[in-house]
Amino acid sequence: MAKIEPPQTKYPHTIIKVIIVGLSSILAVCLIPAIIKLSTDQTLFKSDFYAGVLKKTNFYDQLPVLLGDIVMSSSTSIQQGGLLTGLDQEQFKWMMTSLLPPGWIEAETESAMASVLDFLNFETDTLTIIVDLQPIKDYLSSEQGRLALVNLLENLPDCTEEQLIQIMIAMQSGQGGFALCHPPLSELFNMDTMLDPVISSFLVTLPTSIILPPPGQTGIFVELTESPVFQIYRNVRFILALFPWICLILSTMIFLLTLRSIHWLTGSLGWPLVFASMAAAIPGLWLFLFNAKDLEGVIVNTRLGTLQGLEGLMVEVFQQGLHTAGQGLLIWSLGALTLGLVLLVVWFVTKK
Repeated sequence: MAKIEPPQTKYPHTIIKVIIVGLSSILAVCLIPAIIKLSTDQTLFKSDFYAGVLKKTNFYDQLPVLLGDIVMSSSTSIQQGGLLTGLDQEQFKWMMTSLLPPGWIEAETESAMASVLDFLNFETDTLTIIVDLQPIKDYLSSEQGRLALVNLLENLPDCTEEQLIQIMIAMQSGQGGFALCHPPLSELFNMDTMLDPVISSFLVTLPTSIILPPPGQTGIFVELTESPVFQIYRNVRFILALFPWICLILSTMIFLLTLRSIHWLTGSLGWPLVFASMAAAIPGLWLFLFNAKDLEGVIVNTRLGTLQGLEGLMVEVFQQGLHTAGQGLLIWSLGALTLGLVLLVVWFVTKK
């Protein structure tokens, strides 16, 4: 007699299929915030990311003038001395640039950005930005700094009679209480006799460092961290951090359940990737096109608008960062979509 073979059961079983479909559906939903989380971690919350952003916003061109405003508002003796009186915007920018040693802006910016990101990543409860001005004082005391000031004076408007009188009084008293201008070429008014009191006065009045926010305004960060907007931000960051791990667990479970079927394995992973990548591309497109133009209003409402005018530049940098982050999210979504489509091609080929 011929041996009767028992009927073979198709794999996977109906119950397993239901479980796989359920896990795949959950994976599709969880992949959306996971893609957003992985993308933003490589952009908005990484200090290296902002190097390109700062170049796009011309940050290093705007900072010298802004820094001069901060210095003047932090040291009333500079305003009273009239050192910067009479300079137009370009001359003022030129002067502040001449006072800055090479690489100083970049170093201070990296330090400030690291402090901001530590605050945004909850590694510290307060945000304190310390601008070290001692390198400027050292540079101005050097021969290279003196030559930079000579170059500045040679390109300023000629001194008026009133300014010459003020210069003579300042030279006799050894103080720099006069506005900068181009002196006439004479033994009485030469660059050295003008620069000595100017440099001495400026070095005395220039503080060694500037702390932002200024003393007495540190409470703005207590208000910020307790504000509803920041609490939402904190909760969103915490929840987003869970989704990559959830997706990893779900993918492992699906892999184990579909290990004997390439068709079910590729389908149960491919469809979630395609769905999630298209959904994650929506906020990426929004950031890329609109880059959170209402951010400035949020900052004003949280009283961060008291940072000596620095907040305007910070908003511009952060908005450009959101624009670039949106572009990065679109790239991540495109990568997930490509991987999903490849899996679906395999799913379709193995269908029979």
